[in-house]
Amino acid sequence: MVCVCGRGITMEHSRGPWNLWVVMVVVVAVVTPAVHCSWQDGWDPVSTLNMMEDGSVRRFKDKDPKKGDFRLLLAEDDSMLVAARNSLYNISMVTLNKNSEIEWSPEKSHIDICQKRQKSKTECQNYIRVMVKKSPDTLFMCGTNAFKPTCRTYSQTPNGTYLNRKEESGVAICPFDPAQNSTAIYADGKLYSATVSDFNSRDSLILAQTNLTRTVQFDSKWLNEPNFISSMEKEDKVYFFFRETAVENINCGKAVFSRVARVCKHDTGGSILLKNIFTSFFKARLNCSIPGDFPFYFDEIQSTTEMGKGNYRPTYDSGDRTDMVYAIFNTPLNSIRGSAVCAFRYSDIIRTFEGPFKGQDSSRHNWLAVQWKDRRKDGFARHPQECMNDSRSLPDTTLNFIKTHPLMNEAVPASGGGPLLIHTSFKGQFTKIAVDWMVRAADERYYDVIFVGTYDGRVIKSVNKGATSSIDTVVIEDIQVFGKHDPVTDLRVYRDKAKGIEKLIVVSKENVVSIPLYRCHTRKTCRTCVELRDPYCSWDGAQCVNAERGTQNVIDGWEQDCEEVTIYDDSEEEEEKEDKKKVEVVEVVETQMTTPEVQTEKCSCPTVTSNKDDDAPVVVDEDIDAVVVLGGENSVRKKNGYNLSGGPRVGQSSEQTPVPPPVATASVETLVIAIVLSIVLSMLVGFLIGYKVAGCRSANNSDASYMERTCSLQRSRNRLSSGEHPYYNPDHAMMPKQMNYVVNVKGKLNTGHVETKPVTKSNKVYL
Repeated sequence: MVCVCGRGITMEHSRGPWNLWVVMVVVVAVVTPAVHCSWQDGWDPVSTLNMMEDGSVRRFKDKDPKKGDFRLLLAEDDSMLVAARNSLYNISMVTLNKNSEIEWSPEKSHIDICQKRQKSKTECQNYIRVMVKKSPDTLFMCGTNAFKPTCRTYSQTPNGTYLNRKEESGVAICPFDPAQNSTAIYADGKLYSATVSDFNSRDSLILAQTNLTRTVQFDSKWLNEPNFISSMEKEDKVYFFFRETAVENINCGKAVFSRVARVCKHDTGGSILLKNIFTSFFKARLNCSIPGDFPFYFDEIQSTTEMGKGNYRPTYDSGDRTDMVYAIFNTPLNSIRGSAVCAFRYSDIIRTFEGPFKGQDSSRHNWLAVQWKDRRKDGFARHPQECMNDSRSLPDTTLNFIKTHPLMNEAVPASGGGPLLIHTSFKGQFTKIAVDWMVRAADERYYDVIFVGTYDGRVIKSVNKGATSSIDTVVIEDIQVFGKHDPVTDLRVYRDKAKGIEKLIVVSKENVVSIPLYRCHTRKTCRTCVELRDPYCSWDGAQCVNAERGTQNVIDGWEQDCEEVTIYDDSEEEEEKEDKKKVEVVEVVETQMTTPEVQTEKCSCPTVTSNKDDDAPVVVDEDIDAVVVLGGENSVRKKNGYNLSGGPRVGQSSEQTPVPPPVATASVETLVIAIVLSIVLSMLVGFLIGYKVAGCRSANNSDASYMERTCSLQRSRNRLSSGEHPYYNPDHAMMPKQMNYVVNVKGKLNTGHVETKPVTKSNKVYL
């Protein structure tokens, strides 16, 4: 297998050094059995596990196969709400047992109308996509309801069941299509949703439900075919993460960029201009790329964590943490299939929105930075990104600038200057991410432990061990949780220190699984425990356990104290025995392969005797120990104690039977080298022959004289002409013939003074 990272290679027919370069590329491809494409060193995980058949892993799976498509919407305390097709489950995060269930199927009339709109029966079901808690005992959720979005308000009873209190339209809150991405959040008594508001998914919007304030409708500068990922609140603002077609890049080709947008919680729109439209909506690009003169961008955001307090690099100080978000980015499907994890500090997001805006004078102009100028004459001098208690008091000049400049000029940089984790794979792209913030390891450092789900059902556990601003990520575990065709749809870290429970909840479309955050007990020695580089694990002197004290070094993966502090390991002794057996087998094979000494034989003339049973003569040679019976149907030839027709000579002991000389065999390395050399030599010979033949053909075409080629063309032209044709002229083409013609003269015709001019007659060829 040969992997080529980066630009593709186009080969055309040519001669010279280019062909030799192609031959060398092919030789490298033959000699190199496998190349791992990656932009990051050390991707190979320290530990690889398969937990699909592990009986100790807790699992939840509904017995009804029609109730699939699980999606974790809300996790609180010891329970989580998992949406499914036509159902909502309340599942215990400790035992993964079902506490309660809400059945919500669409009406038959709604299903019939949905199918008449050319939708499948599977699509015309109810998929719950919005779930928020308005109060401790009030649950608000919305579903697609057979392409007729509907919302319900449930109240929770003391015994844990839910009662339907109210039903209303869910348009502009929940999407019509279950495949459409959306997000919602309940903040300060308001429901903020980001979705589409029409059946054809053309009118994308961000909406504040309480006062029905939204983004501008059908304006590509505001929202251009977005796919919403997540939403979160911070201070006096609400943030939305999504990807969309970049309008500022449309002159250079269609491209998808990742964005972070924000609105103020107290924004109620303008008085006349931008009425019921956000006056605080601004967006900026998220830069997750491999740095360089020509950065390689991971443009399509897929998932984010909740905003938490952490640090992308290890630190000794527990207070050295900041508000930040981790996110997953993928490349487009028609590009190099890769995924990356980037971290963004909240302070960098704020700084980006405080900078200049990006805009263009007209559709024919480029997008350039636009500086905000104080307009003190209008009574407003602050930057537009600042939130105001009364947005209706903004002057029209400011509102007009906000409407035409929603995009910021600068992009939000990734912490550390680049991705924390990079992976290239056709099937293993990243899907979901979860982070265990600031885990204290035994080496007295704090780490953000990253868990990433993939399309092929795996969970990747990693940590950045770069002690300085540099990024040096180690993959601790690569765990196969689901099948290769069962993507991970959600991840959630659950910890209850009082009960001593620490686990990772992994969700797919048909399963919910809980796995431990660590597997320290699988390491039997101090050395292997430290080499794991897991912040959860340390060596306490007798075993590898989850503790904040002990022998551990996540940075280097090695400790000198481990050379003296070890325990007896049966597995290592078994490995040593196996190695000894292999050495003994190799020695025996080498002894058997040794060629025996060849004894010199004395030459003597054979004597001919007669056989009493047959008339055929018998040749006897004592020196060569062979008897040959000449003639007869049962003629047998024997030599050196072996019947040449098969089998040893009768009457001779096995001890006296000499061992036949072994057949010379080549080792695997010699055979591979011979094959490679033969391929290389055949390619070089073919290249030289082709080069010589091409040169001879080119020389033959260029040696003909100009006159010969002209004559050849003339003969060909003459063959196309008929001798009896009235325009046929057998004269040589290089000898022009003169003739006279009459020139038309303006005015009166004077035939006595007509000027004649010679003209050259040209042959015409009729095909």
